[in-house]
Amino acid sequence: MKKAFICYVDMDGVLNLFENDRNARINMWNPGYYNSILVREGISDLLERINKESYVVILSKVINRIGVTKEKSIWLRDNISQDAYSDIIYVPYDKSKADYIYSYYPSMLIDDNEANIAECEKKGCHGIFLSDIKVSQKYPNAKRLEDIWIFYKNLIKRL
Repeated sequence: MKKAFICYVDMDGVLNLFENDRNARINMWNPGYYNSILVREGISDLLERINKESYVVILSKVINRIGVTKEKSIWLRDNISQDAYSDIIYVPYDKSKADYIYSYYPSMLIDDNEANIAECEKKGCHGIFLSDIKVSQKYPNAKRLEDIWIFYKNLIKRL
């Protein structure tokens, strides 16, 4: 039986290497863009480990462009094992991810945006920062994927 715990995971910059494209914020408006983004090596295996014990939920913001949720869903199907997550929540780009998390469930968020973590933290969610180009001054930084596993296991022990 799974633990009553949710590990929310951002997609762009966490599951994939969105940050490697310096023009990503412009290019994401082009149809088909999300199909070309590289997966972060090892992330699917890590999430599969977590999803065996708890619930992994992909929590991804989407721009207001026709077809973007379909592209992201296809990207997930092609790059992330179906055993690595239990659900997907697409958040409109102008909304807060915190409005889409279950505040009554113990949880964590893996994200590359401190503002997203801060908003979710207000609802009791614990955050860990994962980025290839930025460093958080406020939240624990995952320098390797194993840091996320350790963060997760320590949270589970405390709750």
